[in-house]
Amino acid sequence: MTGRPSYPWWPADAGYVADFVNDRYMRGGVAVDRATALAFTRSTPKLAQDSSGAWHSFAIDVPALTDHGLLLEPAGTNRVPNAAMAGAAVGVIGAGGTLPTGWTIADFATAEITATGTEAGLPFIELRLQHENSTGGNQYPRLVCAAAIAAGIGEQWTASCFYKKIAGTWPAITGAFLNVEEIGTTIAYATADRPEHLEARARVAATWWTSSPGTIGLDMRALMFNLSPGELLDVTLRIYAPQLAKEAVASSPIITSGAAATRAADAASLSLPGGTYSLALAFDDASTQNVEGQSGSYDLEDSSASGMRLVIAS
Repeated sequence: MTGRPSYPWWPADAGYVADFVNDRYMRGGVAVDRATALAFTRSTPKLAQDSSGAWHSFAIDVPALTDHGLLLEPAGTNRVPNAAMAGAAVGVIGAGGTLPTGWTIADFATAEITATGTEAGLPFIELRLQHENSTGGNQYPRLVCAAAIAAGIGEQWTASCFYKKIAGTWPAITGAFLNVEEIGTTIAYATADRPEHLEARARVAATWWTSSPGTIGLDMRALMFNLSPGELLDVTLRIYAPQLAKEAVASSPIITSGAAATRAADAASLSLPGGTYSLALAFDDASTQNVEGQSGSYDLEDSSASGMRLVIAS
């Protein structure tokens, strides 16, 4: 009795394959290591998320490979100066507890930091927020994580933050959950409403184009409520990794610790064997891309928000 014949994992007609999910590669009909198949550089570390929701750190010049594939992104700068929550201390704010350095809070009756730490690779603070609106008008309790961030007219910005509800219930609020105020000759707002369910950690993002003429400053509220008269707020939330960046969509989190920080662009190039090939690219969001007539070295684009799972050259 003989064993079954073994077959290579790549398609028979392929001249090159990069399987980024399994970190395996073929070039010219022979299995090769990553360094032979792919030239890669990035001058800073970065984070990338796996399918369990955990974020992993990848060192300088190490491609961000997870079970979503290869995450390639352009450079990005987080203008929230303290996304690492440095300086936060457990306790009631003003009575032993302290907010992260540079953060401010307004119009809550009581705000208490109940925990700090790291979850799934992201730093967080846990806040219990209490307030009852006993006035005759609406009130806007808020938590500010960045203020007076310089911007210009006609720029596209995205604010994002992760949240998870630990305890309490939501009031019947109508206001924004994440809020950015654009202050210039006129004042405008970009908002993203809270998800209805936050028992699992979720990211909320708001994207907009600046429109005020003249000098513009941006204030980012990691939390902002619009409480109607008589409404009672008592909720405990975890808040993770706020980000404010000049970008079209929320990119991988950039963890800052006292000043704005930049994640460098990914630069990846396929090392194709001799000949001319048609490339078939498959992404984690189920989209595909075909590129004809390629030979030698082929530079992968860094503009997709979805991981690149597979490249086949045939």
